[in-house]
Amino acid sequence: MNFEEALAFELETIPKLKGKVYPGFLPGKTAPYLVYLSSPGLRTKELGFGYLTGREVSPTLNIITTKYSDLKPLSNQVIDILLSFQGRTIGVDGPFIQEVTYQEPQELYEPEPNLYRCVIDIQVYL
Repeated sequence: MNFEEALAFELETIPKLKGKVYPGFLPGKTAPYLVYLSSPGLRTKELGFGYLTGREVSPTLNIITTKYSDLKPLSNQVIDILLSFQGRTIGVDGPFIQEVTYQEPQELYEPEPNLYRCVIDIQVYL
């Protein structure tokens, strides 16, 4: 299981996000759901040895809800799951996470679709 698959697996352990964690942008889904953007990450490099097998991945998570009162508890559950990654293997035979950090979540209201969004940027060291 690669990092993105393991990330989705872990986030779907939250009951309201079961089957509702998607890569990229998916318009037309019924909220609540979570969309993430990720890349293969940046391989770590050590002077004299070159690139190593470890890497830093910096996904952005977007939590979408129809009510603001649902956004807060769901965002807190997502953060709790993310913080639980540190020092363990995620998913089913996924990568071992050495360290996790996150930036302050940003909350937004989107008037056109009438949805609330919480954006969480994280850094994960594999």
